[in-house]
Amino acid sequence: MSIEIYNRVRYIGAPGKFEQVFPGDIGYVIEDYGDSNFEVEFSNSDGTTRAQAVIGRKDLELAEG
Repeated sequence: MSIEIYNRVRYIGAPGKFEQVFPGDIGYVIEDYGDSNFEVEFSNSDGTTRAQAVIGRKDLELAEG
């Protein structure tokens, strides 16, 4: 299944690859760079942004919900 802007995704990459992003974290795609890289925003429970990173497709999977 393809990943698109505004999709809910789960980070499945290695720990420590991105600051404040950990395996299993849920985020939302906010930009598709067209080369299998996506900008993903991860938020705290209060809705504030915790991290924003450009992540390759191989480190993401679509998340239910």
